[in-house]
Amino acid sequence: SKQNKQQATANLFNQPASFKYQRSLSNDTNTKAKMGKKGGGRVRVVQKGPKMPANPMADFAIPPDEELNLPVKPDSGSGYLIWPMGETITMKYDNFSAIYPNYLDSNKTVKLGRRIAAKDAVPEPTVQDLHEALASLNVRHVIQPYKGYSRDSISRWDNPGRVLVDLEGAAENGIVGMGTDGAFDLDEVPDINDDNDKENNGGSGGGKKQLLREIAKVIPKLPNRQKRIEEKAKAAAVEAEKQKKLAIQAEKSAPSKGGGGSGSSGKKKKGKKKK
Repeated sequence: SKQNKQQATANLFNQPASFKYQRSLSNDTNTKAKMGKKGGGRVRVVQKGPKMPANPMADFAIPPDEELNLPVKPDSGSGYLIWPMGETITMKYDNFSAIYPNYLDSNKTVKLGRRIAAKDAVPEPTVQDLHEALASLNVRHVIQPYKGYSRDSISRWDNPGRVLVDLEGAAENGIVGMGTDGAFDLDEVPDINDDNDKENNGGSGGGKKQLLREIAKVIPKLPNRQKRIEEKAKAAAVEAEKQKKLAIQAEKSAPSKGGGGSGSSGKKKKGKKKK
């Protein structure tokens, strides 16, 4: 009856702790006995051995210190600098002519953009060299440090930049000349020979290529360029000395190729042929 059930429940809660613990053990025993059978208790699977990593491919991941992080390419239309700086707002450079470092780089071929003869060019000029040379010649120009030369993919990363030059102002200063038709030599195909350059400019021998030659004459005398070349030479010498030491250490650590201490020549003895 209902009263009997209530009395049994009250008696259960009034039992000592040892009795309750024994009762719980008996319940666990009954549950283990029923595991695996139909209608038995819940089965708990315990994993033994090493745990699987969260990412199975974690061992193949490249460490952060060994990752190749390419620099973010800056916007080619940013960072313009105008010389002289007093004309930063008033200068209109829409009709200025572009000069890339490749135009007067003696290490580049005509296909890669060289516009003057190799004997008149200079090795590895930079846009900073162009700027300093034009400033010394008092030629108005605009520096675009992030523009890249389309013909040479290497220079787009290693030696970017170009300058926009006021050829009309350079002609007024007597640095360059114009042809009989009043135009500069702005042709796409470079004329390497001096005779062809004079013919294209009405015998004046001036034009854009003449400006390139004048710039090439000034660049080797620039103090910043001389300092940069000296630092580069020192760095190359240090690297060469480092590689030399590594090669010597590798030779010392390499095992000797001589024979063992047995004194035998290592040749196979000839025996009698079997008949």
